Amino acid sequence: MSNEGFTYPLTFIGCGSAFHTALGNNGGYFYHQGELGMFDCGSATFERLLRFGVLENVEKITILLTHTHPDHIGSLGDLIFYSYIKMAPAFKAKLCIKAPRTLLMHAKDLVMRMGVEEGQAIWQPLEEGSTFGPYNVTALPAEHAPHLECYSYECVHETKNEHFYYSGDAKDIPQSVLNRIKEDYYQMVYQDTSFLDYPGNVHLSLTKLESLIPTEKRRSICCMHLDETFPIEEVKEKGFHVATDYQVKEVARG
Repeated sequence: MSNEGFTYPLTFIGCGSAFHTALGNNGGYFYHQGELGMFDCGSATFERLLRFGVLENVEKITILLTHTHPDHIGSLGDLIFYSYIKMAPAFKAKLCIKAPRTLLMHAKDLVMRMGVEEGQAIWQPLEEGSTFGPYNVTALPAEHAPHLECYSYECVHETKNEHFYYSGDAKDIPQSVLNRIKEDYYQMVYQDTSFLDYPGNVHLSLTKLESLIPTEKRRSICCMHLDETFPIEEVKEKGFHVATDYQVKEVARG
């Protein structure tokens, strides 16, 4: 499958690791027929959504959760309140949160302890045949923090024959995904990539990514969740994409 003529599906509200605040918390998004589809909603995400004008003209929001670390759900409560009160029509749920059932219930419990009430958001378990905007979506268990339930997602747009993979936070790439990369199944693989490389790292190191992905397949790999020392230009020279090239620009106001 070729990338020629392919419009990369995700823009990033942020593409930094938890401590790389200059790039914001990692999260890709897309628009579809008045809907904003988002992966996660980290601690810095709500402020950036407003500052960059991402919510303008949005009628509803769907968030697909990867896991419950703060840099991935830290401002979810803020966005629920905002969508319920400030987005028209007021006092009607316009934000839908999706995830596999157990992860969804953990996230719901966390934000309800912050004061979110029943009816202010729609909580929808992800099951076989679930959709995410125009995509059919499949959850894949991700290897990340051992004490958390974590997921990656495969998204398929049947009509356009477009496919992408979003790793969430993950220290490895499943063999099934590697096989599909080899077969050029995906137009883009959004992969958590850390420049740091040490025993026990819960993110995929750049060194390991290079060993897993041969040069001729790197055109479909986009590194995201970047740490402070991540060598962006060097990584591009190695043939990879980097999410900074797909990050939202601040709206000019005046």
